[in-house]
Amino acid sequence: ANRYALIFWDHGSGSLGGFGYDQLFPNNPSMSVSQIYSALETADVDFDFIGFDACLMGTLETAYMLNVRSDYMIASEETEPGIGWYYTNWISRLSANPSMPTEEIGRLIVDDYIAKCRSDVPSQTATLSVIDLVALNNIGDPAFRSFASDTDAKLDTDYKLIANARGDAREFGRARFDQVDLIDLADQIESKEAGQFVNALQTCITYNRTSPNISKANGLAIYFPYDELKNVSPMLDLYNQIGMSEEYTALVQKFANLVVGGQITTSGSSSAFDSLTGGSLTD
Repeated sequence: ANRYALIFWDHGSGSLGGFGYDQLFPNNPSMSVSQIYSALETADVDFDFIGFDACLMGTLETAYMLNVRSDYMIASEETEPGIGWYYTNWISRLSANPSMPTEEIGRLIVDDYIAKCRSDVPSQTATLSVIDLVALNNIGDPAFRSFASDTDAKLDTDYKLIANARGDAREFGRARFDQVDLIDLADQIESKEAGQFVNALQTCITYNRTSPNISKANGLAIYFPYDELKNVSPMLDLYNQIGMSEEYTALVQKFANLVVGGQITTSGSSSAFDSLTGGSLTD
């Protein structure tokens, strides 16, 4: 084919839980973000877009995992209502015009989904965004690294600022996933680097819509530990597997140690965090 797209349709559990939880076989593990990354590398196919008709997969970690194999990502920051995406309209229009630009396809998917949720399940929240992964790699990544480095440095002098920003940021998945809106988090830190990062993200998030009953869902979430500290160690392992920014990895590690009152570790020495995870943050 001249063009390829890939849609993951099932249950999503965010950056840590991955994709594909099966309600009929709950003991079987989901496909992790790193396993999706490996599968895409093995397949060696480049996609116009990769979408997740699944909960909580609209994260920077997912975007990092996809950005060498896809031009765009379409995904939701929040949980999705059970009706999922509405395929009839956009597939019919794509069939009539197979050369339709990818970003236009993405806008149709988002508009159809939000409209269907509003009409069929108006009491439930819905978010969906189109992310330009090429722009994220070229513009977003340098700004992200600078933001993470500056925020890491601020932890040494103003831990309360960062902790309050994290605690007040829009959270998704009822706190148990520790995923927050990235723009809302950066806005509350109010540094020069945070402002530059927000501007870069707004360029990368080419389309974002939500239902009326949710605010501060700006299009892209990120894992930032706060409520479920036992997940920090496996998240750091995931970051290593998908090539996550080392600056953000260091920020997550330092913040988690400070939350539990441990020493900031950089070389495998133990900390107070061990009692929660059974191992060092740098394992």
